[in-house]
Amino acid sequence: MTRRAVILIGGGEYARVVADALRSKPDAFELIGFVDPSPERDMASRLQAPHLGDDTALVRYPDALAVLAFGSLRPDSARCEAVGRLTAAVGGWATVVHRDARVAPDVVVGEGTVVLAGAVVQVGARIGAHCLINATACVGHDVTIGDYALVSGLVGGAASVGARSLIGMGALIRDHCTVGADAFVGMGAIVVRDVALGTQVLPRGIGIPGPRQWKSS
Repeated sequence: MTRRAVILIGGGEYARVVADALRSKPDAFELIGFVDPSPERDMASRLQAPHLGDDTALVRYPDALAVLAFGSLRPDSARCEAVGRLTAAVGGWATVVHRDARVAPDVVVGEGTVVLAGAVVQVGARIGAHCLINATACVGHDVTIGDYALVSGLVGGAASVGARSLIGMGALIRDHCTVGADAFVGMGAIVVRDVALGTQVLPRGIGIPGPRQWKSS
């Protein structure tokens, strides 16, 4: 296996989580720094990695891979925008699966996706590009996760989660259900039937059609 240099895109609290996942695979990745126009205070020290500057610094490292190290839940997702803007400037996108995640051998994980420690991804699952599979997540057999989705809950077997959707901590998606693109399933919500695109689902199974209530983290 060839060890690749990796640069984090983002210098907030989530960057430390991604750095931990990278460093769990020392034979595969070397974290060489992070880019952010305005990183959190003392982030270089907390990450134990240098602040390389803003995104324009990427041109100095044409062979390095990059990985998104920030979250965004806005409809015009900053994560989507960053990938579109920076792809030409990086040597590719790192796919990072923490050594303590349980991922079946036949699972397909898209480029730029991060699977954190403690996550479980069962046989036959397909995860898109630039997703986040959080430490609390369980992705059942034959599940499909769309690009840029953030999953922190339990997704039952053969279910589908659309692109840019969020499944909050403690949320439960019944097997064979479809959650449409741009949907928001809040913490502790239980989904027992299909969820239309752009729908917000709150605990107790309340569904609110229309625009999501977006925020950034």
